[in-house]
Amino acid sequence: MENNTNLASKEYWDAGYEDFKFFSMPKNYPICKMIYKHFEPTDKKDIFEIGCFPGRFVYHFGKLGYEINGIDQTPFLQEMINWFKKENFKTGYFDGGDLLTMNTDKKYDVVFSSGFIEHFDRFEDIIKIHADLTKTGGYVYITAPNFAGSIQKFLHKHLDRESFDKHNLLAMDVKKWEKVLKEENFEIVESGYFGGFDFWISSKNKNVFKKIISKILTHITLRFLPNSRAYSPEILLIAKKK
Repeated sequence: MENNTNLASKEYWDAGYEDFKFFSMPKNYPICKMIYKHFEPTDKKDIFEIGCFPGRFVYHFGKLGYEINGIDQTPFLQEMINWFKKENFKTGYFDGGDLLTMNTDKKYDVVFSSGFIEHFDRFEDIIKIHADLTKTGGYVYITAPNFAGSIQKFLHKHLDRESFDKHNLLAMDVKKWEKVLKEENFEIVESGYFGGFDFWISSKNKNVFKKIISKILTHITLRFLPNSRAYSPEILLIAKKK
C-alpha cells in the first residue's frame, strides 16, 4: 500500500494556506445537499474525513451533531480543529500522518472524502481503506471533481493544465467506485454526476487569453441543466455497509 503513488505533493496542497480563512461551502452546493438529504441530526454518531483540511464540507456534519475526526498531513490541521471548536462542534481524533501507513482498529459511522481518491494511481485501494474504516451499518461518502467527462476534460486540459495533470482521470468513473464497494459488501444508496454545469480552476494561468476565458467560465453556473457525465462538475457516491 505504501507504493500507491500520490499525484499531488504535500507542497501542492499546502501552497496558499498560510493566510487561509476558514469557511463552509453553502448548503445548496451539490456535495452539501447530499449530506442533508441522507444524514439526519444526531448526538451519538461520528465521522472520519480522509484529507480533512480545510473542512469546508465536513463542517456540515458538525452542524448535524456528528463528532468530527480526520486525517491530513497539512501543518495547519490544528487551526481547523480550533475553528470547529469555536463553532461548538464535537471533535475527536485527528491524525497528522499518512493515510497509507495509518494503523487503527477504530470504525466510524461515516467515512468521507472529497477530492482525494483521484490523486492516486491505485485509487481502488484508497476506496477500500474507506470501507475498512466504516462500521457495519455505516456509510461511505466519496466525492471527486469530474475532469473525465468530455466537456470538463476539454476545459480543464486546456485552461487548468497544472491541476489537470495532478489527477488520475481513470479514477473519475463512478461505476468503478460502485464495483469496489459492492465487492466490500456495501449497497449503493445514491451515486452519479451532479451539479448541472459548473467550472472552476485552481491554477494561475500565465496565458492572458486563457486567463480571461477561465475567469468567464468560472462565473457560469448552470445548475438547472440535467446532470450529465459529460459536463457536470461533481462525482458523488453514498454507500451503506451491510
